[in-house]
Amino acid sequence: MQIRINKYLALCGIGSRRRSDEILLSGGVRINGRPAKLGDMVDPDKDTVTYKDEELYPSDRYEYFALNKPLGVISTAKDEFGRRNVVDMVKSEQRLFPIGRLDRNSTGLIILTNDGDLALKLTHPKYHLPKVYEVTTEEPVTDEQLEKLSTGVSIYSKKTLPANTERIGYNSFMITIFQGMKRQLREMCKSVGLTVSALHRTEIGPVKLGSLRIGSHRLLTGEEVALLKSE
Repeated sequence: MQIRINKYLALCGIGSRRRSDEILLSGGVRINGRPAKLGDMVDPDKDTVTYKDEELYPSDRYEYFALNKPLGVISTAKDEFGRRNVVDMVKSEQRLFPIGRLDRNSTGLIILTNDGDLALKLTHPKYHLPKVYEVTTEEPVTDEQLEKLSTGVSIYSKKTLPANTERIGYNSFMITIFQGMKRQLREMCKSVGLTVSALHRTEIGPVKLGSLRIGSHRLLTGEEVALLKSE
């Protein structure tokens, strides 16, 4: 039975159908040796599909992992400079990619999966998935600064959504944010005169890091996956 090439790529764990369309436009995908294009049909039982000269096979099942990312690890599937990335830390025969990136100098919870549709859903701007962080700063934190962070501050010429904050020390606090702008927490702290010295994510929606050791990973439970899909 023939299916559209973007659906086939999604089944192979390349990404969501939307991401697969972008990959098709950028080149690198071939069907039986010829360049693939949007709208092409393939027969999984007869056709050979490759991406960057690597043959693709549909995933038999989806996999979902929670990883406690260490310092210095890149939160991408690949890095042009050859630096260690989060995908390298999880042994899987599937093509995994991260949901919820952290910058190189941050630690904590990353979700890895080959479920492209779920990844697209959870990273779409309209889904305000709560994410909880422990923040440590170089300066003492005032109640006024916490109040400003909780009501929203201006970064990148936009005001951030309201957040939940809770003090845990003279220079540390917990914060729950509901959006995912680039380097958001570091920029939010900078806007109120704070310099982040450590940033550690402990929760993404229903998934909690708990006692998972730094550098370790675990499979998500069926309940966690179901809750993520219901967000």
